[in-house]
Parts: sequence; C-alpha cells; structure tokens
Amino acid sequence: MVLVVHDPERGDLRELLDFELDLAFGSDENAFELTCAEGLAPAEGQLVFVDGSEYGGVVDEASYEAGREATGTVTCKGRTWHGVLAGKRLLPDSGSGYLSVSGKAGDVLASLIGRMGLDGLFSAAADDSQVSHTFERFCDGYSGLKALAKANGRKVAMRRKGGKVEISLPPAVDYASKVDSDLLDFTLTSVHRCVNHLICAGKGELEDRAVVHFFADAAGNVSHTQSLFGVDEIAALYDYSNADEEKLEEEGRKKLQEYQTRGSVEVEAHDDIDVDVGDVISARDNAHGRMVTATVAKKIVKVSRGVATYSYEVGSETTTKTSSSGKAESDGGHAYLAGKGLTLSDYTFSAEVDAEALAAVESKADEARKAVGDLAVGTVGDVAAAYPVTVQKADRRVTVGVECAGAGDANAWFA
Repeated sequence: MVLVVHDPERGDLRELLDFELDLAFGSDENAFELTCAEGLAPAEGQLVFVDGSEYGGVVDEASYEAGREATGTVTCKGRTWHGVLAGKRLLPDSGSGYLSVSGKAGDVLASLIGRMGLDGLFSAAADDSQVSHTFERFCDGYSGLKALAKANGRKVAMRRKGGKVEISLPPAVDYASKVDSDLLDFTLTSVHRCVNHLICAGKGELEDRAVVHFFADAAGNVSHTQSLFGVDEIAALYDYSNADEEKLEEEGRKKLQEYQTRGSVEVEAHDDIDVDVGDVISARDNAHGRMVTATVAKKIVKVSRGVATYSYEVGSETTTKTSSSGKAESDGGHAYLAGKGLTLSDYTFSAEVDAEALAAVESKADEARKAVGDLAVGTVGDVAAAYPVTVQKADRRVTVGVECAGAGDANAWFA
C-alpha cells in the first residue's frame, strides 16, 4: 500500500512506501495518525491518501523530535475525509424547520457537498436512482450523509478519483454468507431481552405532563401495543422535558427502535475480508451455533510497511441503558446573568443561599426593625409601630413582611 502526499496548490508531491498509519472512521474518531521519516513527512494543510480508496485526509498537526535522542521521524495527525465532513453542519434553509432532499442520488450528493462548501475537495458520483430524506436539525455533514444512506438502504462510500474525493451511495451489503468463525476472530454477545417498554415524558408537570408509551414485541417491532409482560418487560424512561405529544410520538418511536438489538459483535477481520461502514455482518459461531446480525459502525485501518490490517466495531450495546433524555427545539431562548447562588434552568429560577447570604438578609431585617422603631415618632411612625415588621426563617428561606390590616394600610406603610 502506497501513501500519496498532495499539496492543494502544487498537486501530488511524492509517494511514501515506509510509514505507519492508524486510521479510523465511522461512529467516532474520523481521524488518523501517520508516522514517517522527517524528510518525507507532509506539512500541515497538505493531504495524504491511498489512491483509489477512501483512506486519506488532511494533516492538521505535526510533531517533531529534536535533540541527540531524536528518532528522525515525524508524527502527523489529522481528519479523515469523514472527519472533514463531520466538521460541517447541514442547516435548514431560512424560514424552514428542517432540511429535506429528494431526487437523483448524484444530484442530491452534489447539492449537499456544495451546501457545505466542500466542492473543491469532494465530488458526487453519477447516480440516477432516487433518494429522499429529512435531516435532523443542525446535524453534522457526515452523520447526515450516513442517515441519508441508511434511510434509503445504502451506505456512504468514498474514493480518491480524478483529483477529488468521490462520494457515492451504493447499496449496503449483507455478508451473512461470508462472515463466520472460520473467517473472523470475533467476540459475540447474544441478548435475549432488551428495553421493550419506553415511557416518553414531555412537557408539563405531574398529572398534566405529556406521556406516551411505546412497546416492542419479541421480534423488535415497535407499536403502542404491549406484548411482553412480567419478567420479560424491561422499561426505560425517555425524559424529553419540553417536547409536546406530537414530538414524543415521533422521537419516542425512533428511540425505542434504537434499543432493539439481538446482541453485539466485535470483529477482527482476516486479510481476505474488507467490508465498509454501513454493511451488515451476520456473524455465526459454528462451534456454538450462535448468530448475531449487526451493522458495521466503525472501521479501523492500520498500515505498517505497506501491509494493511482491518478491524471493525459493529452493533450497538443498548442492553444496559435504562434511561435517556432529550431536548426539543424551542422557539427562542433567554439568557440571564444571575447573582451568586441563582440559576435558571428550563425557565425556572433556583436560589441556593449560603450562610453568608443568610446573615446578610438577617442583618437587613434587623435594620428594618430599627428603622420602624426610629419612625415611631410622627404620622408614619404611628403606622409602622401599629403594623410591625415580621421575619420568618425556614431552613435557608427568609421572609420579611409587614403585618397590615388591609391593602390600604399596606399602601400607607410602603408609601
């Protein structure tokens, strides 16, 4: 495997044959680390890639060693192509709540690349098949493309071609007949029951709070009908504190669907297996007769002296999570600069009064009592003397008031 060093202004500069590369992309990381000889190392801002593949990215930083014990190597770190996309946001058009796309896959990809301002680096593969999708608000570019692909039974693929990184949406592949214990080393976890009752709590308080229940059956199908009871029922709370019932219906169903899993599998592939993020692996352990189907979520590529090895993270570990939370989009926000001990959360002010603040309040109350005594001579003093100041203290709460016979007396006192 040969690594190309490319400068955006000068083009391809050289090829590296002796290097160490650790690259990962998919559910997280989307970054790489490259170690090579100092005289051959790429500079910050330059690109590195394996031509014809999706392995590559932009160099963001470089670490050099100096001194008598220096090894003469440079370690470069940067974003993969996936990481570059993840650094962008897909924003809805002005006046629109969500960004929606539909049309030929190639045209949709080209419009999204242009929207992110990345048409100088990426291109869209020609594809006349139809796709459509509505993106989550403010999702990052790479997550958005993966969601678009998944919604249409596809995966996101990239390769360096014709001076750019070509993005395509080929169909996801199910390797059910190819991946088993004879071809892979894997750790398989089989799950009998996962969360199958999701209690979605939205806006409101106590009995007025919006609540929606979703249930999953033994096959993982989600509905409002419960089919698993007793020891087979596993409930979780989805706290979506400012979502209305309509939003709970939409997001609650998706959340419970995310919980549905028959297990997880960690895979280390042999040299003859190379799958992509978005592909499906049905891993079978022939010795124990167990099987788990999962989607490849992350791919890790390591290259040493031209030889590449691959490993994968697939499936989702959802069996131990019994609560989650969400936040619906609000129409507007308010920012407050609060004093000591004063906080604002979900439009609710909370005050925490320490001993120092409590002593200050009590001091003010003593001053008020004294002021009332000083005003005892004269008309206002008569009123104040007749309706004395009261101070009540309960834990950290102090209430200062005036005992008045009615509103008129109160107005007279405060006047």
